[in-house]
Amino acid sequence: MIAVIGENIVDLLMQADGSFKPHLGGSPFNVAIGIGRQLIPCAYLTPVSEDVFGVQFVDYLATNDVHYAAGRRSPLPSSIALVTLDHSGHPHYSIYRHHIADRDTTAAQLIHVLPDTTRILHTGSLALEPQDLPAIIEVLNHAKKRGIKISVDINVRLQFVSDVRAYIDGLQQIIPLCDYLKASDEDLAMLYPGHSEAQAINIIREQLDNSLLAYTKGDKGARLITNSLDISTPVITPSTIGDTVGAGDTFYACLLAYLHEFNLDSCDNSQLDYKDLHSALIRAATAASINVSRHGCLPPTRSELLLALGH
Repeated sequence: MIAVIGENIVDLLMQADGSFKPHLGGSPFNVAIGIGRQLIPCAYLTPVSEDVFGVQFVDYLATNDVHYAAGRRSPLPSSIALVTLDHSGHPHYSIYRHHIADRDTTAAQLIHVLPDTTRILHTGSLALEPQDLPAIIEVLNHAKKRGIKISVDINVRLQFVSDVRAYIDGLQQIIPLCDYLKASDEDLAMLYPGHSEAQAINIIREQLDNSLLAYTKGDKGARLITNSLDISTPVITPSTIGDTVGAGDTFYACLLAYLHEFNLDSCDNSQLDYKDLHSALIRAATAASINVSRHGCLPPTRSELLLALGH
């Protein structure tokens, strides 16, 4: 079982005529959907709203084989994001995050609903907001005591947090707790301005100890990095381009699904070999490519991904 904590957001995606079409999203929510579509047992622990979008979130989780494990719905409204696309299909967000449903929870509530069979606990993105971080750290420390592997996508969003300095300091607390960490080139550029890519990776690796770093570089591909291995792949360009919304979430969801499916999460990261990590990287990159061929975050199903891989 992979358990997921973090925001569920209604992405209002701008259309060609200037109107907005709703898509269910939020980075951790997208990751849960991506895992479920790979038919890996997955539980989503964060509450959704009692509003009409909350109904849609619960239905969408069920349709994609993800268990809604929060045990309740919040009376607060769903979070909303206005999403516009630049000329390259890259999304830009304006997000409404105050007094909303996915923040209506506590560490005790999250610990209570964390399934006994959880092997990996994933969180990140806006769940790392400074006001919410103490609860998240409490849950992660509880999970680590239970032998659960910790996964975080830092997904840096400086423009959407209440206190930038506190947010960056909080990330420095979270990173050493991780067994698996996803970061993009954009994330590291914001966290370590004035440093080269290599310097920024070295800084974050020093904090990670014996962890697996999934490093994505947009149209320049991706890398998986451990203490002994550094494996890369160029981007896999689809024949048709939709947009890049959710590409990173899809990549990481399929990476975690692969680790779980082949029991690699039961290994110490120092035991992961080139063959395992290269296969995981190609599967994740292929999944991201399929997502980029579509509009919005629509991760491939297991059958779609295996067909694309020639299996």
